[in-house]
Amino acid sequence: MDNTKLEELYSKMTQVHEKAGAVFAQEGVPSMLKNEFRNKVSQYDEMYENCEFMKGITSKQETIDNLLNQQAEILNVRIKWELDWAKRALEKL
Repeated sequence: MDNTKLEELYSKMTQVHEKAGAVFAQEGVPSMLKNEFRNKVSQYDEMYENCEFMKGITSKQETIDNLLNQQAEILNVRIKWELDWAKRALEKL
């Protein structure tokens, strides 16, 4: 995984997040789903930022490569989760 692919994946996640955010803002989304959304987004953001921090404090390329792969996995899982969350939220409207 290189930085360019990670940036593309991050851009895709941002687009999905904006669409899920639009669903979140609609009237009628149950508070339980809103809480889940806030908590999960916070967790994914923290995991991604922790990897970013660790990349900044290491000098070993192998470690950086592993962290890039972890960040890609975090983004992929987050995208899938947000799409599923949006689907569940829309079913409640």
